[in-house]
Amino acid sequence: MLLLLVVMALGCKPAQVADQSELLLYDSTAEQLSISPESIPVESLLTLKLQTVAAIAAITAEVTGESMYMGRVPIRFEPIEPSLWQAEFLLGACTDPNMLWRLTIRIQYEDGRVLLISEVFQSSWR
Repeated sequence: MLLLLVVMALGCKPAQVADQSELLLYDSTAEQLSISPESIPVESLLTLKLQTVAAIAAITAEVTGESMYMGRVPIRFEPIEPSLWQAEFLLGACTDPNMLWRLTIRIQYEDGRVLLISEVFQSSWR
């Protein structure tokens, strides 16, 4: 009976809801780049989404520390649709609870055009 009460009590915890918030990092008439969750917590899975008007042939990207050296984090985008690409990655924790990072993306469009995007964003400790 005691075991049943313990199991029932454990099952009554509220479900963890994933943070679906997004932060817009770059917005132009032809491209939109967002990161989620919006709070950009370190040591948690982060998602980048790149939506474009034109079809993309290839993307190369990396994140580097802006406020302190943290090495280089390569980012691998995967196509969801010809003009929608997504990447998942992690950021390491450091002594700065509000670390600044630089995201650099090189987009090669199917028509041969190339676009470079370089944006600074701030991570946070949970």
